[in-house]
Amino acid sequence: MSLTLAALNAASTAEFARLLDGTFEHSPWVVERAAPMRPFASLAQLKLAFVRVLREATHDERLALLRAHPELAGRAMVSNALTAESNDEQSRAGLTACSPEEFATLQRLNAAWNAKFGFPFMLAVRGPRGTGLTRGQIIAEFERRLANPVDHELEECLRQVHRVVEIRLDDKLGHEPTLGNRILDDAAALAVHSDPGFAEHGLLTVTYLTDAHRACARQLEAWMREAGFDEVVHDAVGNVVGVYHGADPASRRLMTGSHYDTVRNGGRFDGRLGILVPIACVRALAKSGRRLPYGIEVVGFAEEEGQRYKATFLGSGALVGRFDPAWLDQADAAGITMRDAMRGAGLAIEDIPALVRDPARYLGFVEVHIEQGPVLAEAGLPLGVVTSINGSLRFVGEA
Repeated sequence: MSLTLAALNAASTAEFARLLDGTFEHSPWVVERAAPMRPFASLAQLKLAFVRVLREATHDERLALLRAHPELAGRAMVSNALTAESNDEQSRAGLTACSPEEFATLQRLNAAWNAKFGFPFMLAVRGPRGTGLTRGQIIAEFERRLANPVDHELEECLRQVHRVVEIRLDDKLGHEPTLGNRILDDAAALAVHSDPGFAEHGLLTVTYLTDAHRACARQLEAWMREAGFDEVVHDAVGNVVGVYHGADPASRRLMTGSHYDTVRNGGRFDGRLGILVPIACVRALAKSGRRLPYGIEVVGFAEEEGQRYKATFLGSGALVGRFDPAWLDQADAAGITMRDAMRGAGLAIEDIPALVRDPARYLGFVEVHIEQGPVLAEAGLPLGVVTSINGSLRFVGEA
């Protein structure tokens, strides 16, 4: 039977530490310091309590925590001295079945790492899904991070400890992050589509109305239908729009979403996270038969980045009446005008003016976005609310 939050909240400090034994490698003091922060209303709150403990710990205490961890495929593994948790993690990643060449590489990397940093290399080897990274992925990450500065790696290794702890807590409390796993899987599935010249090198680039872009649109549309949206349309500018009605279908809507095009050599979560998260939320609502007091309108905006044509925010601009018809005559690097690209994709250009939304029909707009900076990572927080935004202008000049 899995451990419960209720049992943890009701336990004495000693029992609390015993129940969570093995969560932090040979470092029960972290758990003990979190005990006075009870009661925990959620598993997320428990995880954040541990983040707070380490944030308030001294430099020497943090260093001692890192040094309590074993090397990857190191002496502790060879001598069967790993904790049960570490043994499970290294086994799932295949580190107990290294080839002689892989084992030699890891020993070399461990020695170089320890000489430079003075604490073991930390990596949550069970990966984002908790099922295990490959040995090749682990070695590549090891080699990449070996070039980082010491201060950077001290913080990164502590972040990896938190990820390890998160997975261990999920195991102890029988928690399966189903929604999160689906979002990871969907982001990976979308990232399969990339423009020629980039796809061959494993790079993600999806520009407006290319074959890869249109494949992404079809996939988003299919996922919206599968999730249980009441209305799904692929509009005249290429946006993919899904509507999940409120308890009263005539009620106002909350709009959310983001873009599915990318910059050159972009990341799989930039923009797309803001589409996949609300799709997952609607899927959960529809599965449980729940209707909210308002509708949800999710928009996968067709274009934001301005990578193919010298125009940006084509998707959102159309919804607020700022699609400039002059853009249609712009040509890309291959001489294809936007007008021809849109017609080739089967878009009804003449219907673009009808896409303008009436603000009175909406409660507002929110966007989930991956952080593109260090603030949340440095604060040890999983989520932040933006209170202001930095605008930008682009200029084209000739020398």
